[in-house]
Amino acid sequence: MEIFLEYVDKIGLTGIIVAITAFLVGMKFPDWDFKLKLQHRSILTHSPLFLFLLMELYKKERSETFRFFIAGFALALTVHFIFDFFPKGWSRGALLHIPVARTALPVKISKLLFIASIIVSAYITLKMINSFEEYVFFALLALWTFLKNTIREEKFFRPCLLFVILFLFMGSMKFDEVNKNLNKSRKQLVSYVKDIKKW
Repeated sequence: MEIFLEYVDKIGLTGIIVAITAFLVGMKFPDWDFKLKLQHRSILTHSPLFLFLLMELYKKERSETFRFFIAGFALALTVHFIFDFFPKGWSRGALLHIPVARTALPVKISKLLFIASIIVSAYITLKMINSFEEYVFFALLALWTFLKNTIREEKFFRPCLLFVILFLFMGSMKFDEVNKNLNKSRKQLVSYVKDIKKW
């Protein structure tokens, strides 16, 4: 319990609450296209456009609370877009749509834009994270969401694996702790494989 409290203290309880709130809002945000009377998977909501607006506002009004909000919101978009990248089939509602023209983009362009949106959203998440403790917190928040939505989304392995690879890769470029742990794991894996071959 003491370790948990110390961990919370390092991040800050306010930051955790704000990040989780922003994350929950962000998970629903792309599907607000229904409320805005847009076609489903409109490029207006299924892209980092709103994140760019938040980043511009952050340049003018820098605060810890706003930083945690953007990080939580960006992480949610990353997770949402990853789930959307693995539809049951690439047709109709799975494709990105252009507003006004009310036309669906081709499959290849939809896939490329989804990949770009995932990378940009993940990048902004990492950009807003200042410490390794925060990095672990956001990673766990995303992983918990993948587990929680497994039944509803009817998918887990591929979306979760994509997130883990992307988040570890980006995290290793920012935090030495991630890089060291990855190198340590790689060495242990190589050693394990060598032991197996000896048998």
